[in-house]
Amino acid sequence: MNLHNYRVQYLAPQMLDATARPDARLTGYYRHELVVAAGRPREAMQSVLERGGVVLDVVQIKPRGALSRLLKSPVNRTYKQKFLQAVSYNVRSGLSPEKALEQVILGELGEPRVALNEALDALRQGYGFVQALSLLNWFDSSTIAVLSAGEAAGQLSRALDTAVSFYEKGSSTLKLMFGAVAWTALDLIMAVSTVIGMRFGLIEELKKTPLLSEDESKVAAYKSALALAEHVNNGLLVFSFIFVLFMFYFILMLLSPDQKVRGQALTILERFPVVGQLLVCSGMSATFRVLSSLLSGGVTFLNAVYIARKGSLTPTIVGLWQEVVSRTEIGEHPSTAFNSPVLDSSERLLIRSHRDQAQLAECLESIAASREDRANAAAKKFAVIAFVASLVYSGIAVLFSLAVVYLQNESVLSGA
Repeated sequence: MNLHNYRVQYLAPQMLDATARPDARLTGYYRHELVVAAGRPREAMQSVLERGGVVLDVVQIKPRGALSRLLKSPVNRTYKQKFLQAVSYNVRSGLSPEKALEQVILGELGEPRVALNEALDALRQGYGFVQALSLLNWFDSSTIAVLSAGEAAGQLSRALDTAVSFYEKGSSTLKLMFGAVAWTALDLIMAVSTVIGMRFGLIEELKKTPLLSEDESKVAAYKSALALAEHVNNGLLVFSFIFVLFMFYFILMLLSPDQKVRGQALTILERFPVVGQLLVCSGMSATFRVLSSLLSGGVTFLNAVYIARKGSLTPTIVGLWQEVVSRTEIGEHPSTAFNSPVLDSSERLLIRSHRDQAQLAECLESIAASREDRANAAAKKFAVIAFVASLVYSGIAVLFSLAVVYLQNESVLSGA
């Protein structure tokens, strides 16, 4: 039987959950709202009757379209972080991962329950913890890979704590990048609007009012300048169109479920100086922080490395961890396993100086923090470069708009 999501409103003589509100008409009764998954409305009502409530309304929640899901996520990053943290608490209290996830889902009574019911249904059909969590499509492939490796190594509790920390630490860089991209997009929109106004506004009007003069050279110069302004504006518009198409295609590659396709996109991005530095530093910060957290929790080095290497898809970072894993598996000490040109000399020196696992965890956390700072600096530099680029683009548009206005004035004066 196919399950559907239902929103049930009901009355109860006591406050049964956080959705309870005093009823305006019936003193001593409270209105509640519950989101449940059921095969039929009657089954949704039954869950309320078991609570001792009186059903007021049952409405089936229609699935959102693909465009709606893309434009508006049912939960934000903070909710996802708290969700993982709640699951971690339940696991640490002794519950199995599947039971812990089920308890957290049952505790959610609001709108996120619509998405969570799919995972709940999967759990009740015998799916594993990571499989059910993947069905939510809330977490990126790196987070799922870390949790999967942690579950396989019997270190899921530590992997959950690490995922929570990763979400917390990653928010600042994401906000910085989002702000930079948003401002850049706004600048480009304004610049493109200027070009469109010049091309289909002033230039078209000037073409309708030719220069009237007996001096043929002056008329020829006017026509040549007008044609040049038209060609330049056309060129800017064509460039903008191609750039938008390229960015759209590139975003689709980055969002592709195929890791090979995403890896190809990241490989291209790594070739750009500032963007490549941002990707490498942020990837190293995330994976080193994962490893540090696992080592601090007592996970053996090799098991911790197996989990940490799943935390990034950036090709340079993937290559670094493949090298560390291969060296560790043949018995090399961590101080030599990390002897890679991806790390700078000071980072390699710091790792070589550790004497035990606790010190290695401190070294890795220190490197993660410094790499995070470098990633933030790269993000700010990217914002500056993007802003300057948009100014140059806007400057070209403004320059030729001034030239068009000058030609317009010259036309008016010549005709006077």
